Amino acid sequence: MSAKSKAKPETKPLKEPAQGKVSFFPAWCKRCGNCVAFCPRQALAQDEWGHPFLKSPERCTACGLCEMLCPDFAISVGEAAPAVADTCPAPGKPGSPVSPNHSPERLAPIPTEE
Repeated sequence: MSAKSKAKPETKPLKEPAQGKVSFFPAWCKRCGNCVAFCPRQALAQDEWGHPFLKSPERCTACGLCEMLCPDFAISVGEAAPAVADTCPAPGKPGSPVSPNHSPERLAPIPTEE
């Protein structure tokens, strides 16, 4: 037999997600428990109000099953969501999505006075 056939197969460690890879949106959650019940690594748990949280981040493999099973899209697996302050300027400042220049009323062309 050759040396290659006797070698043990190489085992790869489970990938551990960086902190913040699982984002929860409690306002969207109806506390159904699907994410906690079907987590293959039991990394999620529910708090006393029934909202899910990442109980064991070291066990989470970022498989995305919780995100796929959430009927309300209240869980996001992937890149951490940036803070709101980092993504857009304050209301009323140039470039802000909340300003008089970006309101739905301003989408229509402004009539010119003749």
